[in-house]
Amino acid sequence: MTTLAKPVVNSTKPIKFFSPSRIIFYAFALLVFYFALHYIGKLKDIRDLMLQMSPVWLFLTLGAQIATYIISAFILQGLIRSHPGSADLRSLFKMSIVIMFVNQALPTGGISGNGYLFKQLTRRQVPRHTAFTALVLQTIGFYFAIMLLLAVFYSWYLIFQVHVAATINYVVLLGFVFYSALTCLVLLLYNRSTVLFILRKLSRYNWIKRYLRKAGLLSLQSESERSFQMLFNNRKVLMKTVFFQLVIIFCDVLTVYALVKGFHIPMSFGLVTFALLLSLVIGALPISPGSLIVYESAMTYFFTKLGAPVHAALIITLLYRFFTFWLPIPVGLILYRNLDRSGEPRPAVTKQL
Repeated sequence: MTTLAKPVVNSTKPIKFFSPSRIIFYAFALLVFYFALHYIGKLKDIRDLMLQMSPVWLFLTLGAQIATYIISAFILQGLIRSHPGSADLRSLFKMSIVIMFVNQALPTGGISGNGYLFKQLTRRQVPRHTAFTALVLQTIGFYFAIMLLLAVFYSWYLIFQVHVAATINYVVLLGFVFYSALTCLVLLLYNRSTVLFILRKLSRYNWIKRYLRKAGLLSLQSESERSFQMLFNNRKVLMKTVFFQLVIIFCDVLTVYALVKGFHIPMSFGLVTFALLLSLVIGALPISPGSLIVYESAMTYFFTKLGAPVHAALIITLLYRFFTFWLPIPVGLILYRNLDRSGEPRPAVTKQL
């Protein structure tokens, strides 16, 4: 006679809805909402501006922004293809929205969202070394892409422009120095001896050690390889990542260009691209949360300097920041909670016969 016992459910830790990291995230999001209402102005003004645009250019603007998240998800899928775990394309698409929001909310050249991404990938059974390598390749790919575009469009600007403002020269130089330094920093952190040294120093503090163990970072000290060996072994993947990062940046350019054409502003595609690249350099600097005021001021200045009327530059800046920063905030908050719930490990259920 077969006896059926009750299912044995492996115990798991209860979900902490009010953990310090989540409280900080929610408080920061509410603070951003507060500044949005006071700094951007009334939502009615944004609606009135969008109603002035041709529907074709408005849909192109929205489509270009959605495309940035889709392409980012494809990049991640390609980088973890050997060990995808349960991180499907749909989950990666959600992550890309949250990551882009975090990278803009905490401007550090694209590094700030990597911790969140690493946590989400490892919770979905992606091996830690695979997730860490994916983050490095994705980050370096973005740095290479933006420096390449800066070099190309700065050279183009020097050829066709008689008088070049000193401010533009300084920002281009700052961009190369900043992204080159970040590239060296990322490669240095990937080096096995550097990772071992940093983890050993940080693990002296109990609360940091608990976090490192929970995130699985302690095992990286035995799994990391040399930085340049990693790049050599993944050079084809890196080149492909650089290409898709170029496509993402051009989607942002297309967003601005659609706004420019929607308001009938006489500005070429090359000048729009160069102005946005200069704005991205300033926006990536860790000056203020979300680069509030700094980004808007820089973008308005560069578009005005490169030929757009002041009122038109203000409109373009206002709408661009709405589509790329303010609008993703509520979506990012919803997806943040959704990813947390969907990423929780399910308790194992076994039956005894």
